Amino acid sequence: MNAQKELQALVDKQELCFLGSITEKGYPMIRAMLKPIKIDDNCLYLHTNTSSNKVQQFLANSKACVYFYDAKNFTGISLIGKMEVLSKEADKIEFWQDQYHIYYEQGEGLSDFTVLKFTFDQGEFYQDFQVTTF
Repeated sequence: MNAQKELQALVDKQELCFLGSITEKGYPMIRAMLKPIKIDDNCLYLHTNTSSNKVQQFLANSKACVYFYDAKNFTGISLIGKMEVLSKEADKIEFWQDQYHIYYEQGEGLSDFTVLKFTFDQGEFYQDFQVTTF
């Protein structure tokens, strides 16, 4: 199985993914996110509001997971790794898109736009009642 190829194919079909973080009390928290804005080798780039709880959670504990699934084909990929919060304007300017104005009130000042860089080191691919670990 080519994990990168399967991941890219699955992500291209989806509008959302599910992101897991660890709360300040040590509990897992899952939320729906827009699909990654970029995939590069074993890194996924997501975006969120700087003011969101998950930014603070990742700053305190970088452990994360991301899950993609295709309900129609009963296929999923679960990834485990570390999340880095890219909050410097120079780091996030390349990811800004004009359509993001609807999500970020601050606009192109980028003050409420944060990029999350997720680096995964392991995962599971589920398809046809089979689980493949990579």
